[in-house]
Amino acid sequence: MICCYEAFGGRHIPGAYSIDLNSNFATFSGWLLPSDKDILLVTDTQTNASEAVVWLHRVGLDRIVGFLDGGMHSWSMKGLPTEHLCQISSLELDNMVRDDEDFILVDVRAVSEFNGGHIQNAINIPVHELRDSYNELDPDAKTVVICGSGQRSSMGASILQQKGFSDVHNVSGGMTGYNAAGFGPDCPLCALPWLPSGKVRKDS
Repeated sequence: MICCYEAFGGRHIPGAYSIDLNSNFATFSGWLLPSDKDILLVTDTQTNASEAVVWLHRVGLDRIVGFLDGGMHSWSMKGLPTEHLCQISSLELDNMVRDDEDFILVDVRAVSEFNGGHIQNAINIPVHELRDSYNELDPDAKTVVICGSGQRSSMGASILQQKGFSDVHNVSGGMTGYNAAGFGPDCPLCALPWLPSGKVRKDS
C-alpha cells in the first residue's frame, strides 16, 4: 500500500502495509517488505506507482505484480473488504494522557529520537523492529502509535493490524505536532525536515 498515511487511515486493504511515498520510501520499504512475497501497489495515480517501482527495484524488491487500477475507490465499489486506521490529534492524545486513560503508547522512532524527548510511559520500539517485537505488546489493549510526523507510526500501526491488534490508533502529526501544540518536550530531531525518497542527509 503506497499512499499518504491519512488516506491509508481512511480505508485500506486488510493486511496492507502503509508506506508513504513522500517519506524515506526506499529505506522503509527495504526494512519492512518481505523480499519473498509478491507486491501489489495501491496508489493515487499510475505515475506514483511507476515512481514506487523505481525505488523498490533500487532496494532489491523486484516481485512487483502490478498496481490497483482505480485505487481504493474501485476496490470499495466492488464491495470488497476494507479496514481503517483511526487518526487521533495531538489534543486527543494529550487528553488521554492527562485523564490517565488505559492505553499503550508505542513510540516507533529511532532510539536517538526517543532519548531526545518523549511522552512519559511511552514504549520505544523502532518501526523496523516491530515486525519481530510486536509480541511484547498486548494485542487486546488499546494501542496508540506515534513517531515524528505520523508516517512511520502509520507503518507501525499497519504491522500491528496485520498481527491481529484490533484497537490501534495513529497520532497524526506525531511528536512534531504534539510539541508544536505545547504538550510535549522538544525533540530536536523531530524538527529536521523530511527529505525526498531515497535521499540521504549529510549533516555538518
